[in-house]
Amino acid sequence: MEEKSLLGELLTQPHFLEGQILVDILRRCNKYQNDQISNAKQASREYREYIDSWIHEIKTPITSARLMIENEKNPTTLRIDDELRKIDTYVEQVLYYARSTDVEKDFKVEKTTLQSLVHAALKTYSKPLIQAGGKPVLNDLDIPIVADSKSCTFVIGQIISNAIKYRKDNLQIEFSTKTDKNNISLFISDNGIGISAADLPRVFDKGFTGENGRRYSKSTGIGLYLSQKLCKKMNIVLSVSSDPGQGTTVTMVFPTESYLKEAGL
Repeated sequence: MEEKSLLGELLTQPHFLEGQILVDILRRCNKYQNDQISNAKQASREYREYIDSWIHEIKTPITSARLMIENEKNPTTLRIDDELRKIDTYVEQVLYYARSTDVEKDFKVEKTTLQSLVHAALKTYSKPLIQAGGKPVLNDLDIPIVADSKSCTFVIGQIISNAIKYRKDNLQIEFSTKTDKNNISLFISDNGIGISAADLPRVFDKGFTGENGRRYSKSTGIGLYLSQKLCKKMNIVLSVSSDPGQGTTVTMVFPTESYLKEAGL
C-alpha cells in the first residue's frame, strides 16, 4: 500500500465494460510509471558507481603527488601539499555525498570508542590545526560506543574543519562527554566567532552559508548538511548551539549498545 504506483494491481477486475477499460488504463499508467522509476533508479545507481570509481582513481595520483613532495620538501612543494590536502578533503566529501542516499549499505557498525573517533579526525586535520595555532583539549573520551567509524570520523572532521575556518586568535577545540542511560553525548566546543541567532536554525540546510559564509568565501554550506544527513541514517542526533563572538558547541548523541539491542537496531 505504501507504493502508490502499484495500487492498480490491487483492483479486482470489474464485470462491466467501462470498469474494465478504466482498470486497464490504470494498470498501463502504473506500468509506465514503474518503468520510469526503475530506469531512474538504474541511472542513479550507475552514476553512483561511476563516482565511487572516479574517487578511488583520483586518490591514487593525489597520494603519489604527496609522496613525491615528501622526498622533495621546499617552501613551494609544501604549499602544493597544502592544496593537495584540500583537494583530498573535497574528494572525500564528494564520496560521502554520493553515498548518503543509500548509506545503509556502506555502514559497518562496530565497537569503538569516542577517543578513537576523535583521534582519527584530529589526525586528518592535524596540519591545518597546527597552522591555525589550534589546541585540542580531550576530556574523558575513552568511552565505548557502537557506530560506523568512517562516517563518524568524517562528521567529526567536518566540525573540526569549521572550527578552524571560523576561528579567532588562540583557537581551542574541546572534546567532552556525558553518559546517560540510553545515550552518550559528545560535545565539540570551540572559542571561535560563533553563529548568529538568525543563522543558527538553518545551519543544516543544504548550501546555506549565512553571515559567516559571506565573510569567508571558502564556505560551501555542504559540510553540516551532509553531516546531519549521515547522522540521521546512523540514529545519531546532531545539534548546534552558539553564542556570537563566544564560540560554538556541536553535540553528537550516540545511542548506547544496550538501547540499540532493545530497539532491535
